[in-house]
Order: sequence, then C-alpha cells, then structure tokens
Amino acid sequence: MVKQELHNNPASASPEAGAEYRFVIPNARVLVYQVFAYGIIFLNLLGQLLMDYQRNSPNLKVSILVCTAVFILFLLRDRYLLRKKNTLQSLGIVLLILGFRWYQYSIGWGFVINVVLWFLYLVARRQLVISISSQEVRYPSFPAKKIGWSEISNLLLKDDILTIDLKNNKIYQHFVKDDTADVDEAAFNEFCRKQLTAHGS
Repeated sequence: MVKQELHNNPASASPEAGAEYRFVIPNARVLVYQVFAYGIIFLNLLGQLLMDYQRNSPNLKVSILVCTAVFILFLLRDRYLLRKKNTLQSLGIVLLILGFRWYQYSIGWGFVINVVLWFLYLVARRQLVISISSQEVRYPSFPAKKIGWSEISNLLLKDDILTIDLKNNKIYQHFVKDDTADVDEAAFNEFCRKQLTAHGS
C-alpha cells in the first residue's frame, strides 16, 4: 500500500513541505513466524497435558481431545485464510492464554517465557511501513530507525521498487506495488531530489 498525505501547515511555503509518503512493504517472513507460533503452541499444549498426566487429572482424556480439536481447527482456519484471502490469523492471544495456564501448575517461568514469545510474535507480525517526509525517513526496523536526509545519497522509486541508498554504502530496497493506491513516481522522485539537494546530499 502506498499513501501520500498532505498535512495542513500555514507556515509552509508550499503544500509539498508538509507531504508525507507512506509505503507499506510486504512482511515476507510472516508465514515463517506463524509456523514458529504453532510450534510454540504445540509444545505448550504437550507440556501442560504431561503435567495433567503426572498429576493424574481425571479430565485428561477430555483435555487431549479438546486440545487436539482446537489445534486442528486453528490450522484449518489459517489454511483457508491463506488460500482465500492471503492472510493469517493472529495467534498472540492463544500464547497469552497458554501462558496463564502455567500458573495452574505453579510454574511461573512458563508464564514469563510465553509473555516474551507473545511480544516477539507481535513485533514480528507488525505492519511494516516506510514513512518519508521532508524531515526524515522512518524505516520499520525494531525499534524504528530514523534516517536523516543528510545520511542518504539517493532515494528513488522506479518500477514499483523503492531504493534507499545510504552514504555508508548500506542499501534498502523493497517492492512496494499496490494496485489500490499508486503513487506518482515522477512527483515522488522530484520530492526526494529536492530534499537531497536541500540537505546537501
């Protein structure tokens, strides 16, 4: 998704001075993170069922059936979402619920580990947005990286590929095509050229 915003600023000499371009870039590893999340959920369920077994829980068979059914239903729903809508459901709340269950076994470290994994999962699945304004470029690393125009040797959008070339020889390059909201390449590149010139790049 590409979005250009113009903010009202009476002090600006021209509308371009308040322009902000936002490029939503694909999270190419989201499927990998989802597979890891399912692995974590499976290990949680297995560990908690083993605890029930060791404690001779009278509801062990029911727990096994319920956990297996829910796990399979989540997998099937994700498969459907991926094929039909090219998206995946969030499993963050599941990780938290399983974390709280460890308190039933008086195992606090199980809860702490799950909270940490839940946080990392949410960070990994977040929307990745590159914001470009006349003040700076914000790159979606974690934490977000602010790049001043004086650090950039060239910034160019061509054939739906955004290239950020830094003076330290590091290059960021992303495919940013989105059929629903295209940016004017010529206008964007002219905007970037002016910023580079103004900041001595």
